[in-house]
Amino acid sequence: MILESRSIIFSDEELVLALRPVLEGRGKPGTPPLKDIISELDSEGEVSVQMILSDGSEPILFNSREVGAAVLNHCIDQGVPLPRGSYKELAIRGDHVALIVRLESGQLSSGIDEDEE
Repeated sequence: MILESRSIIFSDEELVLALRPVLEGRGKPGTPPLKDIISELDSEGEVSVQMILSDGSEPILFNSREVGAAVLNHCIDQGVPLPRGSYKELAIRGDHVALIVRLESGQLSSGIDEDEE
């Protein structure tokens, strides 16, 4: 069996675009006045994102479920291929959110050579 693993790493700008529908769903502007984005693992080891705002208001927090749905939908909207049967998980790579896509393919040998008919 072959295991393929791919990391799709989101820049801060792309992550903001991916999270825009979540912000708008909360009744907030889709482009808040950003100072910084902090992507990290929370106390339970799950990916979380904080948007630190330049206007001094409270940071906007996103849990793993919100981030996962946002980046998955963003990949679909942008035409990034995501195999339907693949295992998908969020991770942190450096300071950025990454969507890890794993796909098992191939099969055990059937004992028949492909050249045989």
